Amino acid sequence: MQQDILGLALGMFCLIAGVALAVGLIILVFYLLTLQKALSRVSPRNRLMEPGMVWLMLVPCVNIIWQFMIAINVPGSLRNEFRDRGRDDGSDYGKSIALTNCILGIVSAFIVNVVTGMPKTERVGLLISGVGSLLGLVLFIVFWVRIAGYSSQLAADDSYRQRDMDRKLAQFDDDEYDDRGAASEDSPKPSPDTYKEGDPGRYQ
Repeated sequence: MQQDILGLALGMFCLIAGVALAVGLIILVFYLLTLQKALSRVSPRNRLMEPGMVWLMLVPCVNIIWQFMIAINVPGSLRNEFRDRGRDDGSDYGKSIALTNCILGIVSAFIVNVVTGMPKTERVGLLISGVGSLLGLVLFIVFWVRIAGYSSQLAADDSYRQRDMDRKLAQFDDDEYDDRGAASEDSPKPSPDTYKEGDPGRYQ
């Protein structure tokens, strides 16, 4: 009976852990898609990182270092693009938030590992882990929202520029057509007295 209860509890734990892992992976994929889209809207000359490089966050162990690369290069690329367009707002484009989150995660994990290794400090370790995870989640969401906002601004600016260019091209084509039409109507026509016998088009 006891073994059945332990087996059921273990099965429930594995199920919950699997669901939590799947949900976390889905969230991470949407987050990386946002970063990739934001970088794709930055001119190649202003990028500090190529859009596809953000997916290295899915590689275990590599993501520990790569999160710092994202925290520095994604905001830096956005800053370069907005400055190039003359729309820099003077902020760091979420760089400090992302770096704080990275450092907090590493420090929190280190403290939890040290504390849980000591006798009678398991509750302290759980408390530190819970507080660190909550703060990290808040900073993660704030950074995500800021990057998505800057990406939307770039998209809106590109759309406005395209409409303005299309309007100028249409106006240019209309002006050119009017110039050709005016020239054809106002061009001088030969006087009837200048026609001679045998000229084509003369009425016999």
